[in-house]
Amino acid sequence: MSFASPAVTIGRAFTDTFAGIAPGSVAPFRAAQLTGGAVTLGLTAAFFGRPVGAGDASERRDPRLAHGRL
Repeated sequence: MSFASPAVTIGRAFTDTFAGIAPGSVAPFRAAQLTGGAVTLGLTAAFFGRPVGAGDASERRDPRLAHGRL
């Protein structure tokens, strides 16, 4: 079962239904969610790189200005 939202994970610790999470399991569950998010962020950056125009304003106007060459 997957709880993509951290709020749902914490909320499920307060339920006593079959879909609940034991209070002692919330911290490892959250750690796994954060690890998965970090891995996803790293893979996204590796595959797609830095967005075009993500530099400072001078690089967006003319990339040569950022390096002192014009």
